[in-house]
Amino acid sequence: MLSGARPRFQDGVFLYVSDRGLSRWVLSRRGYAAITLGHVVVAGRTPGPELLRHEGHHVHQYERLGLAFLPLYLLLYRRHGYARHPLELHAAERLPLFAGADAQSAQPHR
Repeated sequence: MLSGARPRFQDGVFLYVSDRGLSRWVLSRRGYAAITLGHVVVAGRTPGPELLRHEGHHVHQYERLGLAFLPLYLLLYRRHGYARHPLELHAAERLPLFAGADAQSAQPHR
């Protein structure tokens, strides 16, 4: 993905890890360890289990929200910033958003 990284399938997502190229530049410029787009996780370095779990929550959010995920994420980011962003708080397991589905989303995506 614009960095020469080859994806590997891990925990139900396609994981791209690259410490160079456009993806690394975007991640480091924004201060992010990774970004999730649907079932694709792009990371600047090999993510540990905690980060994969966090990004897995974003995969489940995308599955529930579909195409509304990205515009909703951006709208909430503009309104709340990163630290108080409801989707980020949910991914960090500090805010339940989807009744009955939060226990399932805590498991790795298969």
